[in-house]
Amino acid sequence: MKAYIERVFGQVEGQDVLAYTFETDKGYQLEIMTYGATILRYVTPDKAGNFANVILGFDDFDRYVGNSPKHGAGIGPVGGRIAGASFELNGKTYELEVNNASNCNHSGSTGWDSSLFELVDISDHGLTLYTERLDGTGGFPGNLKIWISYHLEETGAYEIRYKVTTDQDTLVNPTNHSYFNLSGDFTKTIDRHVFQLNTEGLYPIAPDGVPEKNPDANRDVIKHIYNGAVFKDLFAEDDAQVQLVTGLDHPFALPEGHDNAGFLYDQDSGRFMTFKTEAPCLVVYTANFVDESVILAGQPMIQHNGVALEAQALPDAIHSDLKDQVILKAGETFTSKTRYQIVVK
Repeated sequence: MKAYIERVFGQVEGQDVLAYTFETDKGYQLEIMTYGATILRYVTPDKAGNFANVILGFDDFDRYVGNSPKHGAGIGPVGGRIAGASFELNGKTYELEVNNASNCNHSGSTGWDSSLFELVDISDHGLTLYTERLDGTGGFPGNLKIWISYHLEETGAYEIRYKVTTDQDTLVNPTNHSYFNLSGDFTKTIDRHVFQLNTEGLYPIAPDGVPEKNPDANRDVIKHIYNGAVFKDLFAEDDAQVQLVTGLDHPFALPEGHDNAGFLYDQDSGRFMTFKTEAPCLVVYTANFVDESVILAGQPMIQHNGVALEAQALPDAIHSDLKDQVILKAGETFTSKTRYQIVVK
């Protein structure tokens, strides 16, 4: 590994936002900033040996403030939607911020994607960032202590680890919201990417995005994804769930203890990414909603310019039999890890 590099990337509330770049001897790079524990860049080679960043992001810090697509951000304490922006825990009802139809999405405006983390550990392989979250923030109970670690291996793979503690029973379901475009060109779509997932089924969603609580493994689109399919073909399927959002914005159930959750392959660049996680679910979002105020590579964003692979528990699990997956009890510790690796084929 090469020596890590630190730089000042911006300022928020008078404090420096620092960015750290880690690089392998072969040239893979991972860059993380302290604001939102956000991944800025993941640089990998294509089949011609040319290196490029494959995670969507911005060139300047200011665009990350109010980052509506959540590019690269650490998401928490609860990723995804909570129906009705409220939940009951231990007989008490907690009211949350409404920011998505009638729901709370990604913990609202006080989610830790807008928190400035503190660097608590660093080496040439990676770092650990830390922040605290006071009881009642965003409507959630408990004083939380949060550690997010990123580790770049010499192979070019990187791993994300989460550790969270609380002094009251609360909800914890973190994830990372990086969008991948393995072409390295964010003016292109992911239409020609091949997507494969070792899934036990898709959780159908309502028009407001809240998922059902039982996975459906019998749809043709699930069979196609399980066998590996080109996104362009998936987008063209007549499945009502695909057409509802003109793409994917769905949780997928993952087999417990899997060695590999799936892969993403760009036929043109030859980049082939595998991923695995300890989380029970993968939310797949194919950048269906277009916000032309989001500027990438000097141009307004285009539909399907990336895919977010959000490893987490099922969104809105608190309103289901899966609620134990997202309840963190006082004095207990939540941990989870997810790993991504890109090779060339």
